[in-house]
Amino acid sequence: MSETVEKKNEEFEKIDVFSFVNDFFHRLRRLWLLVLILTVASTGLFYYRTTTSYSPTFVAEATVSVEIVNGGTYANKNTAEQMGLIFPYILTTGALSDVIAEDLGTASVPGTINVTCIKGTNLLTITVSSWDANYAYDTLQSVLRNYPAVAQFVVGQTELKVIDDSGVPTDTGRESVIRGSIKRGALIGFLLGLAIVAINVLTFRTVRNETELRSLLNIPCLGTLPFYQKKQRRNSTRTEINILNDGESSDYVESIRLVRTRLERQMEDKKVLMVTSSISGEGKSTVAANLAISMARKGKRVVLVDCDLRNPTVSQIFGLTEEYPGLVSILRGKSQLQDSLVSVTDHGNPLGLTLLPGGEREPRLVEILESENMTHVIQTLRESADVVILDTPPSAMLVDAMMLVRHVDAIAYVIMSDYARRRYIFEGVEELSSSGAPIVGCILNGGRTHGGRYGYYGYYSYRGKYGYGSYGYGAKAYSAKAYGGEKKSSKSERSSSKSGHGTSRKSKSKEE
Repeated sequence: MSETVEKKNEEFEKIDVFSFVNDFFHRLRRLWLLVLILTVASTGLFYYRTTTSYSPTFVAEATVSVEIVNGGTYANKNTAEQMGLIFPYILTTGALSDVIAEDLGTASVPGTINVTCIKGTNLLTITVSSWDANYAYDTLQSVLRNYPAVAQFVVGQTELKVIDDSGVPTDTGRESVIRGSIKRGALIGFLLGLAIVAINVLTFRTVRNETELRSLLNIPCLGTLPFYQKKQRRNSTRTEINILNDGESSDYVESIRLVRTRLERQMEDKKVLMVTSSISGEGKSTVAANLAISMARKGKRVVLVDCDLRNPTVSQIFGLTEEYPGLVSILRGKSQLQDSLVSVTDHGNPLGLTLLPGGEREPRLVEILESENMTHVIQTLRESADVVILDTPPSAMLVDAMMLVRHVDAIAYVIMSDYARRRYIFEGVEELSSSGAPIVGCILNGGRTHGGRYGYYGYYSYRGKYGYGSYGYGAKAYSAKAYGGEKKSSKSERSSSKSGHGTSRKSKSKEE
């Protein structure tokens, strides 16, 4: 097989501004809850800090006019400006502070004093801030009495006439401070959320469409299965996609049929097909199950083997309610192959599809997957069926798929749109191709519709969660998405269907 991956393509890929903005808003739609949580959390933190550490401050204020004894209007304006300018100096030197402290009978000035001049007038605004309302007002009155006497050595003899006096202050401005704190907290949290989304776009590079898939891998793309959100029916706990059931999206059924046709063209005389993915949650089990159904509807004898023994899900996809001896039991020598096979019917009609469930979970698989019993099982199924499909664990996570490579003739690699990092896809494909595994093509799952916009068809993982923890690993799990909403169906499609042990009601449409 020729070079399968263009590894440097991603590392040296230039960031296109339009593409970045498009990806940013797309990722924002997925991470909006994180942005909301950060905004609310930051707002709450700022509110808590402000309300718990806030110290009340009372502000007394007076507006006064400056008049020089025997002076004119021009002199009054100049004097007011000079008094406003020299005030910080007088206050710093302590000349005014000592007089006010002595006047109030305190050791120091019980507050903060500020004087500003209203430009172009002979008016001064004097403010005093203090933790006590009476101290603030008393200090202001002391300033009005003593400031002219202290400043007369610089500006001459003046008089201050009060034009407006706030009186004893009562409002600390607490509500205003809290509102300002809430606004700052909300803004900081929101911007932090947007920054995380931007970083996620720059670092979390995924594959979203067939064009990006072809630029990453030199492997044929067998097709795109459209995004499909399965609606859960009332009184039903089943949400898996199974084209045997009534009411499934016709677009999804057609896409499965197209992928099957292309896959058959690639396989030719090959019999054993492995369906795998990079990481968990990409929908490989659902894809494998529906490909098996589509092939069987075409008249082929198909056996679907659940080789994902750490997290077997084929039984749930087909709604098997009874327990059957599975692959684990066969490999352990506890049961026979014929006792574990389950036949599937298509709405009561015979269908050439047989299931081999995985059985109970088995965390220690190295010895049984490499055993002679496994070789015997695959060989027996190869001789009795036209196509054998192996649903295996993700290749970038576990070595299970590598153990089964020697038994397969072809590999279909499932890639979930905008889900797995590109490096995981590269690692999974590289791991398989380095062993000489025959990867015949990739299947993009949950991708765009033909119109280029995201539709309502795609993948829904069983139980919504399927990660490292499901395989007995303690690493961070990759949670599959649960998509909501379903394409509106016709009256004949709205009738609910039941399928137990691989059976379901009669369909009103045919596969071919």
